[in-house]
Amino acid sequence: MIVNFKKHIVKNKEASDETGVVSLPEILIGSLIIILILVVFNTIIETHIPASQELNINEVQDILDSMSFKSSPNQVSLLELSMKKLENSHFSKTSYDEVNRLLGTHLNNCCVPNYQLIEFSSSKQIILVNKGNLNNANNLKSAVRNLGDYKFLLYTWN
Repeated sequence: MIVNFKKHIVKNKEASDETGVVSLPEILIGSLIIILILVVFNTIIETHIPASQELNINEVQDILDSMSFKSSPNQVSLLELSMKKLENSHFSKTSYDEVNRLLGTHLNNCCVPNYQLIEFSSSKQIILVNKGNLNNANNLKSAVRNLGDYKFLLYTWN
């Protein structure tokens, strides 16, 4: 009977080695693999979601308001500065280029993908700055701002 018992113990020992006793290094390696798979999967999902650059109507109005903002009564806003440059140079090509660069820099810093800023006076309209093709515009948004004798209209689109 003792001999049978010893054989039974040896058989159980061999069976336990084959049935899945897991060691600590195996657990750590398995956990590391699972974590790496989750990180890679999460990165793939985040890179394939397009970042929305759409502006809502209030943001477009805020951008136009920022261009007409004065921190003090003695200060000149960006739109006023632009119109003074144009008037002082009698609307020369050089002044248009300077105003276009100035306003374009501001709008690009506001992360506006495509835009057109128009100034309306009593008898004419002047495109001060333009980026993109308005004829192919999707999600067109606009904002209007009156500033003294001038009326400004800002269009943005994707």
